Amino acid sequence: MDRFTRIQSVTFGEQALGLPLWAKVFRRVEPLSAAGDADRFTRSVQFGPAVTGAEVKVRDVAAAEGLSPGQKDTLTLHVVAADASRSDRVIEIAGAVLTAVEIEYAQGAPAAAVLRFEAESSDGQANPFAAEDDA
Repeated sequence: MDRFTRIQSVTFGEQALGLPLWAKVFRRVEPLSAAGDADRFTRSVQFGPAVTGAEVKVRDVAAAEGLSPGQKDTLTLHVVAADASRSDRVIEIAGAVLTAVEIEYAQGAPAAAVLRFEAESSDGQANPFAAEDDA
C-alpha cells in the first residue's frame, strides 16, 4: 500500500494555496432510514446521492482571503510518496465549490486558513473525484 508523507501543492483553479498544513478528502453517502409507525427499529437503510468534498488547511491566509464562498473550480492536491521508488499522487476534485473560509488566529502561532469544499457533478452521473499516480 502506498503511503504519502507530504503535501507538495494545493491549487484551486489557477490560485495556488501555499504552505499547506493538512488536507482531508471525503466521499460519503448520507443514510436515509425508513421504518413504519409501529416499528421500534429501522426497517431499511437507503442512501441519498454521494457527496465528494475536501478540507484544506494552509498558512497562505492572503490567498484564502482572496477567495469567495460559492466560487467553483477544480481543486488539485499533489501529495508526495513516502518511498522514493513509488509515484506521487495527484488528486483532483472537479466542480469543487468553496463553502467556507475560516481564518484561525492562535496565540503565539502563525495564522492559518481552513477551506471547505463540496463538489458538483457535471451531469449528476460523473464522479468529480479522480486520483492518479504522477508518473
